[in-house]
Amino acid sequence: MRIATLRRLIRARGVAAMIGRMSQRRLLLALGISGLVLIGALADHVRTTSTAYQAAAAQHGLALMIALEVKQQTRQMLGSLARARSQDQPAELSVAWPALLEGLAGLGSLHAAADDAGLTRLQLALPDMIAATHRLGALIDTQSTPLAVVMPELLTLIDAVDTPLHAAVSEIERDGRYLARRSMLELAGELTLFALGFLMLIASSAILVGLLVVAWRRAAVAVTKAQAAEREARVAHQGLDALLEGVPALISTFDLDFRILQANRAVRELFSMGAPALGGQPLHIKRSAALEADLRQVQATGLPIETLEHEVVDVTGRLRHLVTSTVPLHDPEGRLFRILRTSLDVTQRREAEQRVQHLAEHDGLTDLPNRLRFNRELEARLTRATPALALHVVDLDGFRSVNDSHGQAVGDELLRAVARRLRGGVRRSAMRARLGGDEFTLLQTVATPAEATAMAARITQALAQPYQLGPMLVRCSASLGVAVLIDGEATAESMLSRADLALTSARREGIGRFVAFSTEMEGEALDRRKLQGEVTLALSRGELHLDYQPKFSLSDGTLEGVEALLRWHHPMRGAISPGVFVPLAEEAGLALPLARFVLDRAAAQVKLWRAEGYAIPVAVNLSGELIGHGDTMRMIETVLAETGIPPALLEIEVTESTFIGDSRAARDMLHGLRRMGIRVALDDFGTGFSSLAYLQELPIDVLKVDRCFVAGLGRGEYASARIVDTVVRLAHGLGARVVAEGVETAEQLQTLRQLGCDSVQGFLLARPQRAEYIPQLMTNAAAQERLAVAA
Repeated sequence: MRIATLRRLIRARGVAAMIGRMSQRRLLLALGISGLVLIGALADHVRTTSTAYQAAAAQHGLALMIALEVKQQTRQMLGSLARARSQDQPAELSVAWPALLEGLAGLGSLHAAADDAGLTRLQLALPDMIAATHRLGALIDTQSTPLAVVMPELLTLIDAVDTPLHAAVSEIERDGRYLARRSMLELAGELTLFALGFLMLIASSAILVGLLVVAWRRAAVAVTKAQAAEREARVAHQGLDALLEGVPALISTFDLDFRILQANRAVRELFSMGAPALGGQPLHIKRSAALEADLRQVQATGLPIETLEHEVVDVTGRLRHLVTSTVPLHDPEGRLFRILRTSLDVTQRREAEQRVQHLAEHDGLTDLPNRLRFNRELEARLTRATPALALHVVDLDGFRSVNDSHGQAVGDELLRAVARRLRGGVRRSAMRARLGGDEFTLLQTVATPAEATAMAARITQALAQPYQLGPMLVRCSASLGVAVLIDGEATAESMLSRADLALTSARREGIGRFVAFSTEMEGEALDRRKLQGEVTLALSRGELHLDYQPKFSLSDGTLEGVEALLRWHHPMRGAISPGVFVPLAEEAGLALPLARFVLDRAAAQVKLWRAEGYAIPVAVNLSGELIGHGDTMRMIETVLAETGIPPALLEIEVTESTFIGDSRAARDMLHGLRRMGIRVALDDFGTGFSSLAYLQELPIDVLKVDRCFVAGLGRGEYASARIVDTVVRLAHGLGARVVAEGVETAEQLQTLRQLGCDSVQGFLLARPQRAEYIPQLMTNAAAQERLAVAA
């Protein structure tokens, strides 16, 4: 549009300049022609005047010559009369008078002008003169009358001819002189006018030359400006063309038949089309329904269409997002003659927005939906009429140990591997999500609750298989909670809460377990939350205390040491098992304060026993989440420094689940404890994913056989005996002692002795008891008697 307007402006300026130049040229040409006409008219007038003068002069000369000849003839006639009278010879007169008559006839043939007074007077007198001449002739030719008789009359007749002739000749001569003077004056005036005209011609020529010079200069300036304007227009046109070609927007124009007239490079590249030649034939292109509808609407209404976003498919098949406006173009008379369509390709922005939205709703590590996206999907599915909805919440067991031992990169790879395994065995419509950390969810429809439970079993079994992460093999089981909604209503929050309650129950049962939600769990959860608050208060109020479980040597029956057991006697509930309130305290973030409380009390008791003369080692259980924690080592060092007890009288018990994933941080901490002189015991050995690989690298001083294997010994279970035998052989091979827990019968005690177990603890020998009763067991006859009987 700007180019067309600029071109029209340049053409209008050129036409105006041309009209101006034509007017100046016509004016100068008119002036020149007028001067030439004036000069020609003056020259013609001079020529006409000269011709008229010459004609008048010739006429006067001829008349004067004839008049003089006639006068001469009259003189000759008088002479002839005189001779004829003296000699009486009339014959000469007969010859003379015809000549006179012929001369008078010649005068009659002359044309007298209006201002020729002499000739006019002569011609007026000529009839009388001719008549007198005829009378004269008649008298001369008369022979009967003597010449002397008619002589007077003859003289009178000749005088009648000569007198007017003489007067006419005199007047003709006078008129000739006047005519000559007048002609000279007229010729002088005309020459003056000719000179003035010539001067005017010279002046007009000079003016014409001056005007031509000025016009030439102006024309040169106009041409220069026109050339400059043309160059500027060409540069502007090239710049505008370059701008239109280089601009990322799609710009095209259509005629009223919806044929494309112009298309910039963005349009041509998008649709792989050639450029329509300027001024050439328009291109027919395949129009989409949306494009044709827009063009028809603009053509029908003459109004622009508001900017709207739509999608098109380019020549490569890629979906492109365009923001388009379609506007009419009108000529100066207001008639629609073109339709302009401009589009902005916002595909990258849309993809970026979609990518940002994807990142906002998906986990950056596994690319699974995150908690925000999952909650939205869960709410959407709960509002739709769908079949039974099953929610599985998965939490990895010992994931932190994998991170600590192998680094975050391996931990991240493990999470990605878990995400891939969760894809197997579930429907395509199922939604997998990572809620954060090592917690995953699965949301899908099921026919019955039993189907959801069976799916939970498959998931836990699949996740329990070792993971090959590069060159290393890593084990990491998972606990799972299931919540199923068949009838009734639920919110996303309540569904997650139910699945979390089931997951918590699964964790309490051990690693690699799954539990389905039941309505009783909500009451239990409420009670657990209340109890959790109370245990926090109990710790601050000093309501917790330690009991000590004695351990006896099978070789001599002596008290080998004690295990510190945390106890809580609730003012209203009575005694509460540590298996209930300790996990609650750890869930509340009290693992480290609770461990500090146990260490402080146990170390203080060892110091007190030492003051009484008893060197009794005490074993303290530490939560798995504290093993490898930097604050745990500093806490142990602080307790030893404050109490001053020998490190050899302190034993730290850790569970096997602590080393799932081969935690490097846990191994480093246990080696640090060994260097300090503190003994390390591995509790509940054989109940988890036992790995001989980590046993040979850990500084284990004691292996404790779990009570579940000891219980089988009393029932004569062969498998339990073989397991205990294997553990004893393995521990002794590693240079560690073996302690059996939960010894309650003599048969169990006897079997353990036969299998080579080093120490035992259990209700058969002594129950957990207060610290003041422990020194008495140094000489406990009952315990020694039972040991002796077993021997």
